[in-house]
Amino acid sequence: MVPVGPSPSESPAWHRVRVLQQHLDHQPPPSRAAAGGLWSPSATSSTPSLGRALAAEYDFVVVGAGSAGCVLAARLSEDPTVSVLLSEAGGSNQSFAVRSPFLTCPTLQNSERDWAFRSEPQAEQKDRVSHWPRGKTLGGSSSINYMLYVRGDPRNFDFWAQELGCEGWAFKDVLPFFKKSEDYLGSSTSCSEGPDSHHGKGGCLKVTHMKDGQFATKDISQKIVDSCQAAGMSKNDDYNGPTQEGASLPQITVNEAVRCDAASAFLFQNGALQRPNLTVATGQMVTRVIFQGTTAIGVAFRPDSKTVPSKPEQIVRARREVILSAGAVCTPWLLQLSGVGRAEHLTEHKIPVVADLPGVGQNLQDHLFYAILVDMKPGCSSGFVPSKLLHLARTLMEYSLLGKGIASFPYISAMSFSRSGLTPEHHGNDLQLHVVPFVFKDPKQLEKNMGIKPEDMPDPSETPDEGLTIFPTLILPRSSGSISLRSADPGDYPVIQPSYLTDPVDMAILTEGYRLVERVVASPPLAEVCAGIHPDSMIPHAPGSDEYVKEHIRKGSITVYHPAGTAKMGCSLDPMAVVDTSLRVRGLSGLRVADASIMPKIISGNTNAPSIMIGERAAHMIKTSWGMKL
Repeated sequence: MVPVGPSPSESPAWHRVRVLQQHLDHQPPPSRAAAGGLWSPSATSSTPSLGRALAAEYDFVVVGAGSAGCVLAARLSEDPTVSVLLSEAGGSNQSFAVRSPFLTCPTLQNSERDWAFRSEPQAEQKDRVSHWPRGKTLGGSSSINYMLYVRGDPRNFDFWAQELGCEGWAFKDVLPFFKKSEDYLGSSTSCSEGPDSHHGKGGCLKVTHMKDGQFATKDISQKIVDSCQAAGMSKNDDYNGPTQEGASLPQITVNEAVRCDAASAFLFQNGALQRPNLTVATGQMVTRVIFQGTTAIGVAFRPDSKTVPSKPEQIVRARREVILSAGAVCTPWLLQLSGVGRAEHLTEHKIPVVADLPGVGQNLQDHLFYAILVDMKPGCSSGFVPSKLLHLARTLMEYSLLGKGIASFPYISAMSFSRSGLTPEHHGNDLQLHVVPFVFKDPKQLEKNMGIKPEDMPDPSETPDEGLTIFPTLILPRSSGSISLRSADPGDYPVIQPSYLTDPVDMAILTEGYRLVERVVASPPLAEVCAGIHPDSMIPHAPGSDEYVKEHIRKGSITVYHPAGTAKMGCSLDPMAVVDTSLRVRGLSGLRVADASIMPKIISGNTNAPSIMIGERAAHMIKTSWGMKL
């Protein structure tokens, strides 16, 4: 392997990080003890299900090996009497960059493990095009995310059941499936009522609590939580317990300094890939569902066009069901390519209509956040300075050799959930703070990974090397958008129209987030080490004024990587519902959807954990309906 020079969109410092990552990917695994658990057993275990020749038909075909799809394939194949195919457009997720909690943004986004979607220009964001990373690898977006384990506000699920017609999806109904997946490894003092009441033990997904860990920025992170409390919030060590509201160090899907993604948890480490009745096909992009009348009987797929463009498509039949778990972008895209969607839109692209379902691709919801930089007082430190190459290199070497240090944890080291007062209380919390205990000031990285234009960035010469980055996050948006076809060619990415900030209440909630950060930073103990919010001289308004804050949001807000709702669940009276409460596509047989696209309303928080829960719930429903072994 010959390292090449940095690309125009890559700084020399992060180029060196990428070269180190590529070097480590090609090294033989060190011993687990020496590496502190850095290399998971999945890297060396026997995996006969991967690479197995495809059969002509299977009982179940699961499309998409992401957060929900890996769960489905693992659970369905527990019954040895059925055969299961799990199809994934991307390749393996077994690499140093995926395993390391620290390298998500600089090395995984815009890589071969990312679909690298782009939105349409957003009128309310100064016509910016938003970067939409989605996982294109085993584990899907759980292999490239920030590893936060957040179930959502219990009120979210009760709202689904009580007001949106989704009977059987109240929090009391879904809690057993959250617990089934989970192996909570935190101490008994990490959660307000202990792990036995609201947390699972012995599941596939390893969940730890940063409160129990030791890392360089823990002191400043705890100060953030204490200042949130001083500013009027409650302290809540277990936001995945009975109530979500409050400030806390995060619960994370990291075990012994290694990411625990859905593929590692449900396929590699629990022995699913040893099963003769499970086949996992990577590098295979499903292009359409095959129907016989209104019954799904299989899928057509072809090798990923970037690697083998000339090979013709192949058809695999499903004796019982096809389950789409391709995510909130690819699932509605695939449904429409297959003739399921709004008839007028399909006809425009000369696609024969199988089912006229106008809700397909509609109801797109996403979380939105923006960065507020906080300066440290002279002589005070946050514990990490990524802009200093020596500091960065030492951090990565400590992790790669010992499995320790700040690189063994995700970027986000403190969080809070609260209500702005602008959303009905029974809907749940609408405002989240994500806190990163350092500052990224590399303009090339900001443009490459976040799509922020250079003219909209803070002046790098005025940006401090050391400080905090606090992200006020809109988690119950009122604005909604759509996913639609660009053409009938599966090689053409869909049209992604998030319609960010088109409802003025969303701007008001994000503005309240700025005011919340002002109060937190001015409260002890953070006020003792922080000088205050760093003013952005590129904004032509008085710092802190309403005009300043709104301009800050327009030019700097970006996706939190949580699209949902594009094949929403609902009752028979809802004309825009795509699936029923058993996740069956309306008007069709043999076809279900199980991923974040079925959410009728996005949940208050990061979406990986609820997507895994949806996979667990779907597997239970399917097994029950077919009389399979539970």
